[in-house]
Amino acid sequence: MVATKYYAAALAAATKGSWAFEDVIIAPSAELKWSPCGTNFFCAKLEVPLDYTCKNQCHGRAAVPLLKYAAASNSTDGPYQGMVVAIPGGPGGSGVDLVRDSGSALQAVIGSNWDIVSFDPRGMFRSEPALDCTGNSTRRDTVPRLSNGFYDGFLEYGREIGDRCAQRSGADSAGPHMSTAVVARDLVSIADAYARTPEGRSAAKNSSLLNFYGISYGTMVGQTFASMFPERVGNAVLDAVVGPESYLSGWITNSINHLDGVLALFFIYCSAAPSRCPYATGNSAQDTFARFKASFTQLDARSAEAAHWSNSTDIAKALLTLKSTALGAAYTPLASFENFSQVLVGLEAALDSSMLDSGMLKQWTQQLIASTGDPGPAGQVLGEYTLAVACSDQNNMYYGRTLEELQPQIQSLKAQSIIGELWMKNSLGCTGWKIKTNIFTGPFGGDTATPMLFVSNTYDPVTPIENSRSGAPKYKNAQILTVDAMGHVTALTNNQCAFAKVRAYFQSTQLPGQDNFCATESAPFGVMLNGTLQENIQKAGLSDLHF
Repeated sequence: MVATKYYAAALAAATKGSWAFEDVIIAPSAELKWSPCGTNFFCAKLEVPLDYTCKNQCHGRAAVPLLKYAAASNSTDGPYQGMVVAIPGGPGGSGVDLVRDSGSALQAVIGSNWDIVSFDPRGMFRSEPALDCTGNSTRRDTVPRLSNGFYDGFLEYGREIGDRCAQRSGADSAGPHMSTAVVARDLVSIADAYARTPEGRSAAKNSSLLNFYGISYGTMVGQTFASMFPERVGNAVLDAVVGPESYLSGWITNSINHLDGVLALFFIYCSAAPSRCPYATGNSAQDTFARFKASFTQLDARSAEAAHWSNSTDIAKALLTLKSTALGAAYTPLASFENFSQVLVGLEAALDSSMLDSGMLKQWTQQLIASTGDPGPAGQVLGEYTLAVACSDQNNMYYGRTLEELQPQIQSLKAQSIIGELWMKNSLGCTGWKIKTNIFTGPFGGDTATPMLFVSNTYDPVTPIENSRSGAPKYKNAQILTVDAMGHVTALTNNQCAFAKVRAYFQSTQLPGQDNFCATESAPFGVMLNGTLQENIQKAGLSDLHF
């Protein structure tokens, strides 16, 4: 998922430890045996069946690495409750890194009487066996363009990755065993193993139930688990909810519904704080947006290529980098909007007609890539993890498809957002993924042992609140907490109202009831607006950014 690098970087805490999981020698075990591996951290490797559908362990065993941030021994929050599993996003995120970097922050929200545990999903990072797609790359220096060149670059990238992974992927390797359904079964194994430990036997909560906090794609894992094993669901929060049906059918709809809404809020907040936002222009958000359009329209990659301009490649790369940077800013607006305003000021200077041929635009792009990463195929780090899960979960629906055959999806994404075509990256990559695996396609829903809590921001750029509204009614007594905030994942909004309700849910299974709305508490550029975010977008006349 495009999301992985953005949410992972944002969740990393400033107190990141200096130790590494790999520094501790741990033998895989069918029992959950914790070894100290840092201050208040404990490591383990749980041995599980490689293939749950194969009787007699015909394909051997796998090892799931786990990291625990331990509950306080004398917690002021009360008796020891048990274990909460943080399910990482992506697909392609590391749960071990998530707990190492943010375990203490998550525990501060839900209570120090809980262990915070997570894991590296099948085939990824420290998991055994690991996905092996090694080989010589022939296409890592492609210059993609938001014309056919952009799409062709990711098509070829996907085919290359797919071929290399398939060549090294037999039944006893990781590739055929990385689906969301397999991860859901691993969660059962983790819960069973925990219930047999001294901690599990002493927990106040029923240790046979899995308590979890799913983040982004982790909510897809959570909904899969709750649908396959509803009787095993303990206290469960789904934060930044993925729509299962959308995800499984190609992830084109019900994903970037509010991406342009978040971008509109940039212009609104920037305009409201001219002393803090150097990009503010005129007297309104419309004026600031007009300034953006003036620069945006100059990066017309298709026209530059058609006219054979000497700097057409520079324009195409700049456009891709701008759109990718805008997407990253939309993920974490509280942390990123101020820097994004500086990025736009720099772009405007680089586009000055007197300097266009002097290399300023290329320099602007290179400087931005140095700080944010290359948005093209050359910058895809461990992208095979994402493809291995998403392409397989989608039953290889994109395999072998041509660019022409993908035009309906491309046009749909363009219609949804002015930077929407970026969301095609994974779909393009899936055109080369041929490895099949055991998947769960529904039905989604169930009579869960414990009511679940769905949490959504009103303006999440990639997991819209509509997914909570359609998903929660499928699970018995599940409720929705709405947070009037922008950006991806409520945990990143620093909304104390939301944190208090999540804490109450984990401490006493208290659901919000009618008190299920949290107003905006934090905003970029140090300015708060009157009214809801939606009201401010409508008032500014920026409900549609297409032009």
